[in-house]
Amino acid sequence: MRPIIVELLHSSQYCGVPGNTIFDAVATVRVTIAYSETTLHPLCVVSLDFNQAFVRISHSYLLTVLRSYGFGAGFIECIRMMYGNAPSVLRVNGRISTPIPIQRSVRQACLLSMILFFLCLNSFLYYLDERLQGIRAHGTQWKTTVIA
Repeated sequence: MRPIIVELLHSSQYCGVPGNTIFDAVATVRVTIAYSETTLHPLCVVSLDFNQAFVRISHSYLLTVLRSYGFGAGFIECIRMMYGNAPSVLRVNGRISTPIPIQRSVRQACLLSMILFFLCLNSFLYYLDERLQGIRAHGTQWKTTVIA
């Protein structure tokens, strides 16, 4: 997925994009704030922490996102099988419960999970970028609206 992920992700996503680092994201934030201060252009900075982000992703939403990006039916079926058939059980006082179906979350420590999360976050970034004015530094067409 790495070769095509760059084409799908919003340009503001730094994590997981080859050549981009967290330092690039921080530098973009700093440059944008400095530009705002020197030009007296109003700026509002909002920092969102997606607490337990991987745990909150709905499997049905994930599959919808994959379909919307044109991933093949075979690949989507593999993801559905990987997540749809992964129940959990509880052990209480040595007894194991009946299986509990898991309808949310992507697997922790799985390299694919981060990419799946990026894709799920992507539509939110495009939504914000389309609706917020952002800052156009030095009159260019490039604007900073969101940084992820």
